[in-house]
Amino acid sequence: MTGVRSAVITLSRANSPLRFVLFPMLHLGSETFYQDVTDCLRQCQVVVAEGIQGRSAVTRAMTLAYRLPGHRRRLGLVVQRIDYASLGVPVLTPDLTGRQLRQGWRSAPRLQRTVLLAAAPVLGAFFWLMGTRRMLSRYASAEDVPSLPQSLVRERHSDLVELLVDGRDRLVAAALDGICAERSEQPCDVAVVYGAGHMAGIVRHLHARHGYRPCQAQWLTVFEF
Repeated sequence: MTGVRSAVITLSRANSPLRFVLFPMLHLGSETFYQDVTDCLRQCQVVVAEGIQGRSAVTRAMTLAYRLPGHRRRLGLVVQRIDYASLGVPVLTPDLTGRQLRQGWRSAPRLQRTVLLAAAPVLGAFFWLMGTRRMLSRYASAEDVPSLPQSLVRERHSDLVELLVDGRDRLVAAALDGICAERSEQPCDVAVVYGAGHMAGIVRHLHARHGYRPCQAQWLTVFEF
């Protein structure tokens, strides 16, 4: 198989039946991938999911990078689709609200905002016109150690990285701390459904704060080419 895969990683710790199951998400993939994720989520007792709450023009603008190619029939891919309401388990969304995003966005330097808002639709239009699955796969990797381009983005756009990545990582970390405090003695699998770029921070927090380590993994195919 040639394509993009996502590793569903289960973390556990000694002397506790509570486990965390991490689902690194790509927001553009095959319908089969999102159905496979949904089927796995039904086996968990709690879901912690990414999702900015409320309307936000900023979010709509930034997500054009993957929403536009998601409408390209030739690619055969769809924007992330998970019906959390159908799972029948508690779903927590410890993320920014639309108001918090707007406030943080306005406080970031104008140049950083302009660059991001200009790049998203251009990238989305490029992939809509000429993108292939193989081309998309080059931008789909996520590593524990940031690459040089990622390090440069963090350095040059630090305010937006703090708003969109680090600040949101702290919100999900606080929610996971609360679950550990409430359910550490319960046999419970907690699904964490967040963008792949957030997973390294989540793993580091669960290990450093609570002693969790990976104990098993399962590959899901995001799309083939």
